[in-house]
Amino acid sequence: MGGIRFIVFEGIDGSGKSTQARLLARRLEVEGIAVVLTAEPSDGPTGRLIRSLKTRPDPKEEERLFTEDRRDHVNRVILPALRQGRTVICDRYIHSSAAYQGARGLDSREIIARNLRFAPLPDVVFLLEIPVEMAVTRIRSARADGFTAFEAVEDLRAVDAVYRTMDDPVIIRLDGHRDPEEIHRQVMSILTEAESRA
Repeated sequence: MGGIRFIVFEGIDGSGKSTQARLLARRLEVEGIAVVLTAEPSDGPTGRLIRSLKTRPDPKEEERLFTEDRRDHVNRVILPALRQGRTVICDRYIHSSAAYQGARGLDSREIIARNLRFAPLPDVVFLLEIPVEMAVTRIRSARADGFTAFEAVEDLRAVDAVYRTMDDPVIIRLDGHRDPEEIHRQVMSILTEAESRA
């Protein structure tokens, strides 16, 4: 993965993005590639605050919190890892803000533009797409503690609708219905082909 060093997985909650991020990190480590597997919200102070929320703040405050967390995450984790020559795999990033706050009425393109003033653009964003009903079933079966403040069904429908309008050239859409190992093989095939063209 010499030329592709910053890889992001996106999708609504329950889409399988976290599973794919972990599978890819393990695979690259086996191949001897130095990997940093990270996620947003981050484990920094603002990220921990976001994770603790029981209700969602108003859209502008929510965007402010995620942007503050991302700025810290970029400076503390992502940029140092990239400078050290490591491959960064991130579970959620800029497009999550565009989708989740965009679904609440903010301009998703402006959110992306504001973030790209300080945050590096990923080499590739894998966007896993599944029906909201399937996502809800997965969340319900996987979590004993139920849904978070960001996982109300109608909110997920609105987020999914924003994701489906995104036309950023770094986005590669994947069918999240399939077996995780099959999706992982597709991810590896795409990355290998991209490397051969670099």
